[in-house]
Amino acid sequence: MQLATLDLDEGTVAALRTDEGFRPIEGFADVGALLGSGPDWRATAQAAMAADAIAHDAAAVLRPILDPGAVVCVGVNFRAHIREMGVDLPDHPTLFSKLPRALTDPDAVIPLPAAAPGCVDYEGELAVIVGAGGRDIAPADAWDAVAGLSAANDVSIRDVQMRSTQWFAGKTWERSTPIGPTVVTLDEVGDIDTLELRVRVNGDLRQHGSLGDLIFGIPDLVADISRIVTLHPGDIILTGTPSGVAYAMSPPAYLRDDDVVEVSIDRVGTLSNTFRAASLAIAGEETRA
Repeated sequence: MQLATLDLDEGTVAALRTDEGFRPIEGFADVGALLGSGPDWRATAQAAMAADAIAHDAAAVLRPILDPGAVVCVGVNFRAHIREMGVDLPDHPTLFSKLPRALTDPDAVIPLPAAAPGCVDYEGELAVIVGAGGRDIAPADAWDAVAGLSAANDVSIRDVQMRSTQWFAGKTWERSTPIGPTVVTLDEVGDIDTLELRVRVNGDLRQHGSLGDLIFGIPDLVADISRIVTLHPGDIILTGTPSGVAYAMSPPAYLRDDDVVEVSIDRVGTLSNTFRAASLAIAGEETRA
């Protein structure tokens, strides 16, 4: 199944995406609330098939998890990306975090920060959405802790990121990281290693990688992170990006005003965002919180 969060006149609501349209899952403000309702969340979502469908183009689709408890990201986790960045293969996952307020919606206009307008980079990534969660999860049990997958763009402000050994400042810029449009449950995805991830900028292919190129796969990441903190329903793990980032190009091809970045992952989904000079985006009120 595919789960979404909609912005309706009466407020936000979780929804089941079907061929006929979105079917609201009443009583849940977003997919995170649905996942946090307990182990029967799948049956609750499936029961929404009895609800009237809302046409796909009649409701604004927000990021699926509006306020996750944790957003844990993994750096340099594709072999090809490590080669282009000129660093060694890691022995353990390279982890950093984003604040939830760094997230934005799958079709949001993203402001280019006035403080660093010329150093904004894209990083298409697979997002893992935690379902049952837990602590000290064994790799063999990791899939049972996962609700589904989504697409994300780990937008990076490179000059701010590289000003110290800690990446937080350049990775958690407010309203910079789109995710969505839906959470696709694992039964619809199939073999993760066969999925292809592509990123296009203004239609030009910049990134193309197989998720089989991940150094640390989803079971390893869930196990490693859950040794550090308890994973809760609705937490998000960004799993890393393939080669082709703007930073590694010569000269770097950073994002400019009015660039459109599309992140697409087979059987998971596509998000598309326009990047706009901050003053124009804010003046036009085209971004969502």
